[in-house]
Amino acid sequence: MIRATTLAALLAAVIPAQAGEVFVGIFAHDLDLGLTACCSEDGADFQIGARTGALGRFLGGDLHAYGFLSVHDGVGATFGAVGLAVRYDLSETFYLQPGLGAAIHDGPGEEYQATNDRIYYGSRVLFQPELSLGWRLNERLAAELSWVHLSHAQLASDQNPGMDEIGLRLVWRFGE
Repeated sequence: MIRATTLAALLAAVIPAQAGEVFVGIFAHDLDLGLTACCSEDGADFQIGARTGALGRFLGGDLHAYGFLSVHDGVGATFGAVGLAVRYDLSETFYLQPGLGAAIHDGPGEEYQATNDRIYYGSRVLFQPELSLGWRLNERLAAELSWVHLSHAQLASDQNPGMDEIGLRLVWRFGE
């Protein structure tokens, strides 16, 4: 099994030292949103991560690279993810930010569900799409309502339980 320290080291290796913003969050783990098998693991995830400043424009929004570590408070999977997100300003105060990344987790990676109290993801490496709605509280601080999904999209096996979580992030933006 991959340990949280290994995931943290991986995250540290792929996040630039000069992040454009950092964030912390708390998420409800393994929710029933109709997209996954759901509800094998209870509890919360604590998230810490970083995003680059804007890397350029993409599809009408600002492109950012991100990485984060999501640590479960119990026996559920801890995972690290890296990816790209595009931020669309809805107004001076609000933004929408879809993202797509890859995650690696320390939960069971076996192909088929062996117990009902854990998620057997079917693959060690997973897709990690996410969607956030952000609210700029001031020029440095924002709050985000975020959805994060983990899945292998049935590329690794027929069984693809996946996992959804929803949570809140506080985002601190560094000066330009």
